[in-house]
Amino acid sequence: MRDYYEVLGVAPDAKAADIKRAYRQLAKRYHPDISGDDRMVTFREVTRAYEVLRNPERRRTYDSALRESKGSRSDWLRDEVDIDFPSISSVLDRMRSSFFGANAGTDLSAEIELTAEEAFWGTSVPLDIPLKRTCAACGGRGEVWQQWCRECRGDGDVPTFHPLRLHVPAGVREGARFRFSVMPPGAVPTLVEVRISVR
Repeated sequence: MRDYYEVLGVAPDAKAADIKRAYRQLAKRYHPDISGDDRMVTFREVTRAYEVLRNPERRRTYDSALRESKGSRSDWLRDEVDIDFPSISSVLDRMRSSFFGANAGTDLSAEIELTAEEAFWGTSVPLDIPLKRTCAACGGRGEVWQQWCRECRGDGDVPTFHPLRLHVPAGVREGARFRFSVMPPGAVPTLVEVRISVR
């Protein structure tokens, strides 16, 4: 199990304010918009650590698991979740993988057509990035009590769109590419690549 206190560089008895301060400093250093995509893995780990340690209930559970667990990361929630939700082992495996980042992340690509005038002067293009968010109705479990969740149809996540504006600088050329990451709360981190086409 990864030590989240070590990830954030704080002591296990650190106050909430110290954890928040440490996260902000690390987020500024490792955010992909600042450091580039080569530090995305570190940024995800820092964010994951902060999401657990900032929540008092999740932190207590994590502290207990950190003290007791000598096994792998995937053992952390096994007993608790298997008792509560014995019918969803495949969904449980997906949740563990998503939470601990085994295969987290999705890549999307798109092409944007600009007029020659827009390319010359620069422009701002509205985008709707398709994402999957954790289902709010079932918390990503895929079921509510003993019934499949109607909201996500048992998948644990729901399709959604994240709106943003891509600012294209003046003088952009045909074939230029922009790469950026989208990480809204409750959604899988998504790397987006946009190619510019001038008509």
